[in-house]
Amino acid sequence: MQAMDIAVVGAGPAALAFAAFLAHSGYRLTLVERQSRTSLAEPADDGREIALTHKSVRLLQKLGAWQRLRKEEISELAEAQVVSGTSPYCLQFDDRGRGPLGYIVANAAIRRVLYEVVAQQANVRWQDCTTVTGLGLKDGYREVTLSDGDSQQVPLVVAADSRFSETRRMAGIGADMRDFGRSAIVGRVRTGEPHKGVARECFRYGSTLALLPLADPQLSSAVVTVPSSRSEELMGLSEAGFAAHVAREAGFAPGAVKCEGERHCYPLVAVYAQQFCAERFALIGDAAVGMHPVTAHGFNLGLASADTLARQLRRVAGPGSAQALRHALGRYQLAHRLESWPVYEGTNRVVGLFTDDRAPARLLRKAVLRVSNHFPPIRRAVTWQLTR
Repeated sequence: MQAMDIAVVGAGPAALAFAAFLAHSGYRLTLVERQSRTSLAEPADDGREIALTHKSVRLLQKLGAWQRLRKEEISELAEAQVVSGTSPYCLQFDDRGRGPLGYIVANAAIRRVLYEVVAQQANVRWQDCTTVTGLGLKDGYREVTLSDGDSQQVPLVVAADSRFSETRRMAGIGADMRDFGRSAIVGRVRTGEPHKGVARECFRYGSTLALLPLADPQLSSAVVTVPSSRSEELMGLSEAGFAAHVAREAGFAPGAVKCEGERHCYPLVAVYAQQFCAERFALIGDAAVGMHPVTAHGFNLGLASADTLARQLRRVAGPGSAQALRHALGRYQLAHRLESWPVYEGTNRVVGLFTDDRAPARLLRKAVLRVSNHFPPIRRAVTWQLTR
């Protein structure tokens, strides 16, 4: 491993964004990633579609990544609807003609354009097909040991290696995990009727369906959430069977529904690290906060964490000074906690209420939807979160 200032563990979208934010900063970075650079340059479609807030779009534009997306990869989110149980009543969010609520882009496309940006940076080196096997403190620096046997002392390590981060564990930082006991099955579907840019979240009894509008006016990403004990059943359905399930749960008449492409299954586990930093160490992305996807804030928070940490590091001359770095990491931790904790806790409470099928919860769900729909401050607060 060559001399560096920052070792970034992981090369997912949050890690790549962090590296991009530090372009021309004077910092020398090494990205340590288990995948090959070929896989990073041409990421496989994993079925996940990311809902981006206006703030996230501005950050991606600042990095020069948004401009690299193709027109057909960007879908405008005109409106969002939430329905509960078998009731036809729905809670609606829109920006009253002032523009889209947000944008939907495939995770693979975001990864690709961020890689393209970082691949051009002279201050970034790549250590692909490699994992971190050891992490310690030695002589006031972090000592990183890699799977190829190489090791080096580094002024700062930034972990962005998923919500199940091994590097976080090696640093001695615990995390509060909430296993929802549910899995999300994602796959694209074509509907007979156009989606008109409307995202629909249907909290049924025993399962949840989200339909996310894609750039093609009749193509949506279907996200079916069921107890994990039923995930094999849903994954084992024929294309016609899965399409019929989506049509039945949609709660409106989408017309004929047909499947397009593969289905993917993801267990749902939310994670909140007990600390976002330690001595010469920081967490960003899902390694810091791993969100339930229902409110679509996961990548938005990950991108925000990368931006916040990079801004704090730009305020210090370099990571060599332990005291200056400690203060920068402390400011990052405070800022990201203030931004992430209300969203994380609020999301978990929403999930808890709208996946509770007991009679009292069913009544409360209906009441919450009606009160929210007729109490403008609530709707404005949610809309502001998306469009700020």
